[in-house]
Amino acid sequence: MTRTPNHGLIGLASSLCLAALLAGCGGSDGTTEGTGGSGETGGSGQSGGATGTGGTKATGGNTGTGGTSATGGVTGTGGTSATGGVTGTGGTTATGGSTGTGGATATGGAGGKGGTNGTGGAGGKAGASGTGGAGGKAGASGTGGAGGKAGASGTGGATATGGTGGVSTAGLPGDVAATAGTPLVAAHSLTRALFAAYNGNLFQVRRASDSKTQDIGVASVGGQVDLTTLNTFCTGTTCSVSKLYDQAGNGNDLSQAAAANQPAVQFWTTLDGTTKLPMAVSTNRQWLRNRLQTKKIPTGSKPQTEYFVVHAAFAGAIAGTNGCCYDYGNMETQITDDGPGTMSALYFGSATDWTRGAGSGPWGMMDLENGLFAGGAGIQNLNQGSASVNAQDPSIKYSGNNIAVIFGKTDGTANFTLKYGNAATGALATAWNGGLPTMPNPTPYIPLQQQGGLSLGEGGDGSNMGTGAFSEGVVIAAQTSDATDNAIQTNLTTVYGK
Repeated sequence: MTRTPNHGLIGLASSLCLAALLAGCGGSDGTTEGTGGSGETGGSGQSGGATGTGGTKATGGNTGTGGTSATGGVTGTGGTSATGGVTGTGGTTATGGSTGTGGATATGGAGGKGGTNGTGGAGGKAGASGTGGAGGKAGASGTGGAGGKAGASGTGGATATGGTGGVSTAGLPGDVAATAGTPLVAAHSLTRALFAAYNGNLFQVRRASDSKTQDIGVASVGGQVDLTTLNTFCTGTTCSVSKLYDQAGNGNDLSQAAAANQPAVQFWTTLDGTTKLPMAVSTNRQWLRNRLQTKKIPTGSKPQTEYFVVHAAFAGAIAGTNGCCYDYGNMETQITDDGPGTMSALYFGSATDWTRGAGSGPWGMMDLENGLFAGGAGIQNLNQGSASVNAQDPSIKYSGNNIAVIFGKTDGTANFTLKYGNAATGALATAWNGGLPTMPNPTPYIPLQQQGGLSLGEGGDGSNMGTGAFSEGVVIAAQTSDATDNAIQTNLTTVYGK
């Protein structure tokens, strides 16, 4: 975008894992507890055992036949009713007994399975929570005989709501999106891993004292930033962010070689007062970019979803400028204004030269080039007074750490959606869900003509007069569902609301 006002700048739980007792799966949401949790078995020693089958018909032997207390049916065969006995049945009540499945001490005996085919009963759970535990299935096939599943509620645990095509409500953003079939194509964070399996670098810092650089990774697999390494390296000096690594594995890293243009490393303190976490702060023309070496970022009129987490108190403008544009996301491949619709990035700030939200800002908006959009359709571009205002897009100032999340989604051909929320608590709200801008400036915005470059802290043409502070952001090459957005927001509050 150009820097002049008239050229514009933009700102369970689907339980699909009844087979959790068959294959120990937790869906594809990437959560580590998707098999029923490590502590949700019917007792720490009640796995049914891998070897103690209790005989051909699952009698469990003399010590675990399921006789009076744990039989696998009338003769302990795990047959039609496949009960675990009076006190530990997988039969009518299928509770496995008050202390565990298959009897007071174990299913089918001290180490015995309820048989090759039957332990759970017609509706029998594998334990009080309906799970087999990480290693405690109800038998080799996990079924209750002829028709007995491990229980109608045996979903693999309270958190294993994912599964192919579902939405996990407990995973990290990358896993939530992948489970829903809309995987991240770019993922950047100074705070944490965005995938449960991620064990790489988050960002690179440069220290002012000797210009040396240091990669900063996660403290543990799928965990938060390695604060020990960061603090040790930056002690006694200041550090800046020279690179943000792409956790999605597509090499969509954002970097800045010039020290003067690197965002500063500053810290915010969690609400419980226990931890200081880093953020990338731009106060005077600092930005990171990757315009030519991106991969899988949407181009043309392909659909897209983006979100970023920003610290609202840092939103502003360099003195004497219009504050354009503190952006994150999809932009031109060259540092130039290529006209309406050639970018589709998120903006956070208080620029008023185009459209705007209610009050005096800051607002979350979309930068579609030659205009920042709080809404689209007939809302007037180029600051036409009240005709340029979307009153459903509020000025943002939250209590506590004042951390905002902005979501932007588009089908690329007709519509876009803008959402906002407090990253520390609560749900997302919708500021706009309607048409792309219909007012040309000077050419139309419909359809989009995205180019697939990436930047943080600047507009498409390199305008870098906005200020801001960034914690994390992603790009998805699809429109996400509301359920996916909500699950991501739920996860954000566990980190930024701590």
